[in-house]
This record gives sequence, C-alpha cells and structure tokens, in this order.
Amino acid sequence: MRSKEGQAQLKDAVYRVVLRNKVAVIVIFLGLILNFVTPLFLTSTNLFNVLRQITTTAILSVGFTLVLGAREIDLSVGALLGLVGVILAKLLVAGVPIWLAIAIGLAFGTVCGMAGGIIITLFEIPAFIVTLATAQVYRGANYLITGMAPVTKLSESFAFIGQGYLGPIPIPVCILAVVFVIVVVVVNKTLFGRHAIAVGGNIEAARLCGIKVMRVRVGVYAVAALCASIGAVVMTARAASAQIGAGQGMEMDAITAVVIGGTPLYGGNANVIGTLFGCMIVGMVNNGLNLLGIDSNWQVVAKGLLILFAVLSDVLTTRFYENVRRRQTLAE
Repeated sequence: MRSKEGQAQLKDAVYRVVLRNKVAVIVIFLGLILNFVTPLFLTSTNLFNVLRQITTTAILSVGFTLVLGAREIDLSVGALLGLVGVILAKLLVAGVPIWLAIAIGLAFGTVCGMAGGIIITLFEIPAFIVTLATAQVYRGANYLITGMAPVTKLSESFAFIGQGYLGPIPIPVCILAVVFVIVVVVVNKTLFGRHAIAVGGNIEAARLCGIKVMRVRVGVYAVAALCASIGAVVMTARAASAQIGAGQGMEMDAITAVVIGGTPLYGGNANVIGTLFGCMIVGMVNNGLNLLGIDSNWQVVAKGLLILFAVLSDVLTTRFYENVRRRQTLAE
C-alpha cells in the first residue's frame, strides 16, 4: 500500500516538475531538433548570436510579463521603443551627454506608459483600443521627427553600450540580466508585484481588499514602458543609429515570448523566468529559419503558430494535470 502511495507521489512530483518547466523542456527539445537539421546551430558563435539577437526583445518582454500578469495588454510598446530610440539619437547628435540623453529617453518612455495607463483606468476605456491608438501616435511622431530618414553618426562611446563586451559577456546581455533580476524581485518580493497579480486574478476582489487598483494598473504600464525604453537604448546602440522601422511588430514578439513562457492571457500569474525561455524559443526559431535559408516572411507565420501552440499547450497540460490529480484523489 505504501509503495503504491509512494509511486503516486513520485508520479505527481514528476508531472509537476515537467508541467511547471515545460518551456525549458521545449527549449532543449527544439535545440536538439535544430542541431540535427543544421549542425551550425549549437556552435558557440551561433549561440552567442542568438543571445545577442534576443536581448532587446527579452528586455521588452520581461516588462510585458507584468502587464499580462495584471490582465492588461499594451500594443504600443514596439512603437514606443522606436520613438524613444529616435529621440535618444536626436539628442546625441545634438551634442547632449550620453548619460543625460539616456535619462531623458527613459523618463520620456516611462511618462508615456503612465499616461496611457491613466487614460485606460480613469476613463475605463479598453486597453486594446487605447494602446492601439497610442501606438499610431508614437509611430507618427517617429516619422515626423526623423523626416522618414534614419538618424546616424552616433558616437563610438554610445555604440559600445550595444556592441561592447564586459569580459567575455556582451554588454546588452549584462543589461538584460540586471533588468531580469529587478523585475523578478518586483514581481515576487514586493507589495506592488503581489498587488498586480491580485488585480490580474480578480480585480473586484482586489479592490475590496483595499488594493489601489488604479495605481497598480498605471504602474504596470509604467514598468512595461520603462523596459521598452531600456530596449530602445540597447537597440539604438547596437545599430549605432535609429532606424525608422525600429520596434515595429516587437509587441507581437513580446506577446509570443510571454505566453510561451507560461504567463496566461487572462492574468493572475507572471512567470518572468518562463518569459526568458520564451524569448529563447522565439530567437531559436528565427535563427533556425535563417540558417536554413527560409524566407523571412515565414518567421511571422512561425510566431503566430507559436502563440497558438503556447495557449493550447497551457490549456491541455493544465487539464491533464488536473485529471491526474482527480484520479489520484478518487483512488485514495
């Protein structure tokens, strides 16, 4: 009898470990497949390329995780990233010191995120509509400021932020690590993070418990905008220029990575570690398609399929685990 109970407990533990870390399992499985298809994939040079390529998306997605965790949506982060990059580049070309230009860019982006959050919460307008509208505003402002021409000739000292190394580690990866740790701490160890998840789980219950819902909702948009602005610094420095189309479609990359990482679209949970693995999956798929010489347009199709796969796998694995627990309970 005890042996049966022990086997049931072991099986339950295995299910829990696999299901909670399914995105890590997918990363390993996908890596093995891509290495079989193209031996160049698991070379150290290519893996570092993948890591560098996903840094901007990962910084953006880490902040976006908190937005989805609070049951919100922000379709403007990609356009905001592009606009902050343009403003930053214009300031640098005008001779503004690097540290001041970066501070202004980060402050501007954060204020934009807060403004969008205030409009959403104060007037109770669907976030989808507000952020879609502000995305158009940011993109139009980008076109007006640049005159439809990229901003180039940025200094080497600024480009070092995106192209340099701290020992063997690329500086963008170091920046990602810092942002990642801070957001993990905010989500898991602070009152704000717990309140954001509570609001995402049940906004009315959170309000009845005394949580300042408006502050929390505005706060998550501010965090997402700040992360987008940091991503703008990294992207602009890496390219040593601000491109007109920078950030376009990156909100879809963020949604894909966050959902694949295990943060549900209906809120109540924020898996920041999973988001990082989700970014790796998106980056691995894009890199694998490039190595195979497949048309880049298929990457857009792949991202859409990845979102569907993530949502379906989350629903099916959750149901499977619940059924297993139910059977074990009945057997006992």
